[in-house]
Amino acid sequence: MSLSRVRFALTLSALLFAPARALAQPAPEPPTADDGAKAPDRAADPPILPPEGAPAEPPVAPAASAEDEERAARERARIEALERRVAEDGKRIEKLESRVAFLKHLRIESFIQPQLLVQTYNTAASPNLQANGELPTGIGANDTIAKLDGTTTNGTFFRVRRARMRTFYETDVMKMFLQIDVLPAGGIGPGIGTILRNAEASGIVRWTRDVRTELTAGLFFTPFRAELLEASVNRPFIERTWFVQNVFPIERDYGVKARTIALDGDRLVVELAAVNGQRLGERTFVALPDLNRSKDFIAYTTYRLGFVTLGASGYLGRGQIVDAQALRFKQYSRWAANAQVSAAHRLLGVGESRLSSELTFARNMDSGVIYPYAVPTIPANITDAVADLDQRALYVRAEQDIGRHATLGYRYDMYTPNTAIKNNARDTHAFLAVWKISPNLRFMSELGWAIDNVHPTGAPAPSKHIVYFSNVLQAMF
Repeated sequence: MSLSRVRFALTLSALLFAPARALAQPAPEPPTADDGAKAPDRAADPPILPPEGAPAEPPVAPAASAEDEERAARERARIEALERRVAEDGKRIEKLESRVAFLKHLRIESFIQPQLLVQTYNTAASPNLQANGELPTGIGANDTIAKLDGTTTNGTFFRVRRARMRTFYETDVMKMFLQIDVLPAGGIGPGIGTILRNAEASGIVRWTRDVRTELTAGLFFTPFRAELLEASVNRPFIERTWFVQNVFPIERDYGVKARTIALDGDRLVVELAAVNGQRLGERTFVALPDLNRSKDFIAYTTYRLGFVTLGASGYLGRGQIVDAQALRFKQYSRWAANAQVSAAHRLLGVGESRLSSELTFARNMDSGVIYPYAVPTIPANITDAVADLDQRALYVRAEQDIGRHATLGYRYDMYTPNTAIKNNARDTHAFLAVWKISPNLRFMSELGWAIDNVHPTGAPAPSKHIVYFSNVLQAMF
């Protein structure tokens, strides 16, 4: 073999075995702790991923610039200004609240009743009747003629029946109620010389959570009958019964009373009162509120059994007769007893049904404002007792709500000022329709027929017939 061929074979073997030896070299050993000293450039490079289990290092916040510090200072100043304003407003609100704190106990109400009243009479009831019991020649029972006082006998007119302002103030320990009637001077009833209707100051004693007593002094509703205590703003019938109009004209008296309410809010009510006995509406009420030294006493109680309420009341006092011409003064005893029952229940699907009735027996209770002969007279011998006059009164009243916006009603009312005389009563039938236009506005229309046979001893029963049509639009707040 030639020398050139041997050299070619050796060169080719070296080229083929060199990669195999490079791949077969052992793996490099891991760096030791002092490798950083040997290779500082390798130690400065952080690992791509932190070692497993090592805590993460928090990011380093960039240094705050001057603009950031200025913005933070402005924000702190704005917050401090707001806090000062809130504190100042809080003090101002506390001061205002202290000034108007009484308003949370104060309630003001008002209602007015514009009325259209139409009245017609038969001959016996005509205001045109002369002293001899006859009509003037050519004058009918419902004609309009002149009267001696400068007015006429017209019975059809518009008027404002009631215009009341009512103020209530109540806390846990006291109550105040003031009501005035802002009608023209003289009012709408006999003997009215004041627009004051209620002026009550009350202290409240709370015995338990369910029992309290209200001690009241002032001018208040005479607590003798449920009908007497029903406010005109709530009563659907425009006028009270004939008994109340004769015995308790304008319904109120001066005095003191204690009213105890107990058992589930108002299941039991007991009321005791001492009053003058000279009622608002009587002729001398304003000039002298009481004509005799003694006081009259009243007891009134009701108890509610489910939808039925039962009640009873009594009145005991002394009346008087004043003879202004002969300057004679005579007192006499008087009393009254009353029983009442009322029920309110949803019997029909159209609305609530209500039924109430009261029966009263009395002696010498008539005030004489409508029938002057219905009060005792002074005997010839002033030391003798007066001749007593016994009274009796009854009413039955039914109301039916028709949905939320209408009510229909009927009331029968009877009163006799002297039961010793036969056929001596006034009977009134009243038919009622109420349209509740809104919570603050309602229209009441009442058609009534009264047969009045009240007359003095020895006179015949007059058989007076009066038909009235009364319409009231009541607005309130």
